[in-house]
Amino acid sequence: MSNGYLKNMKKIKTKSKLDWFKKNIVIVPVVAAIIAGTFTSVRYVLSLTDTITANQQEIIDLTRDLKQAQKNIADQNTRLSSAEATWTMAENLYRQLADTVRDHTYDLKDLTR
Repeated sequence: MSNGYLKNMKKIKTKSKLDWFKKNIVIVPVVAAIIAGTFTSVRYVLSLTDTITANQQEIIDLTRDLKQAQKNIADQNTRLSSAEATWTMAENLYRQLADTVRDHTYDLKDLTR
């Protein structure tokens, strides 16, 4: 009885391992998918972190450039205002000179009569 019992136990154990393997064969792709998903997610997060760091530096550079451009625009506005004032002054001087020349022309005509 013990010989037959051991043979039956071996068959049962073998069948049990095979059944366990068949039942758990689905776990292997699931575990592989979880590992692959985790790896892909970590790679994606690291890529985003690198992108964010690069964009932060770009924003800092653009902010610096913008401030410099604003200073340049303010300087150009000041120079333009100065040029406009100079132009207005020159027009006024020209009018005064033209009026003076006209007055002298009338005075010369009066003197020649």
